[in-house]
Amino acid sequence: MIKTGTVAFTSCKGGAGKTTLSVNVSAALPLNVLLIDLGGGASRFFPAPPIDIESVNPNIEAYRDTRAKNIYVIPIAIDPATVWRVENWERVFQDLSEAVRKNIMKNSIDVVVLDMYQLSRITPIEVFGLDKSDIVVLVVEGYEDCTKPVSMLKKFFDAKLITVLNKHERGIEYPGAVVKIPFSATLDYYNRRGQFYTKPVTKLAEFILQELKKIPSSKWF
Repeated sequence: MIKTGTVAFTSCKGGAGKTTLSVNVSAALPLNVLLIDLGGGASRFFPAPPIDIESVNPNIEAYRDTRAKNIYVIPIAIDPATVWRVENWERVFQDLSEAVRKNIMKNSIDVVVLDMYQLSRITPIEVFGLDKSDIVVLVVEGYEDCTKPVSMLKKFFDAKLITVLNKHERGIEYPGAVVKIPFSATLDYYNRRGQFYTKPVTKLAEFILQELKKIPSSKWF
């Protein structure tokens, strides 16, 4: 039984492929997914108009993607350069949380997927997303040092950490990576040969599905 768990996709640096992976995994999951762009950039894969972070309200209706019938999207526009100008974070997060709850109930959502910015920058948005997450998928390419971000995650948040080696090439390894996704299997969402995802992405989705089954209750309620 799935109880609307939350999975956050993040990375230690740009270019690791976390956004493409978050969207493709959302399509691969055999569940109803509410995908929220929390600064990662997933909005660019969908034709829905972005919602400015300061315009978030509790009555936001998620956009339903017609290509993958299980994906609903809340496309929030967050500019990393101006994020600190937001004055009332408490109101923003209260309204966003209420919007998420309403969409979970309305669309029978099984899992919320957060496409987040990289952990090289921690703002109130990252804290909010990580605090709501049951599972954090850390996407790496194998070259970066994620020691400090991982230590921070383990110290301040209770989400289960899953490390994924993306764009995997022969000879490149990463300690603790549970899934390796070859470069050839990293697809832009529905842009090549009409595919949503590949077998390695399906393997990651299956791994996440098993972890979701262990979640006792949703953090959104």
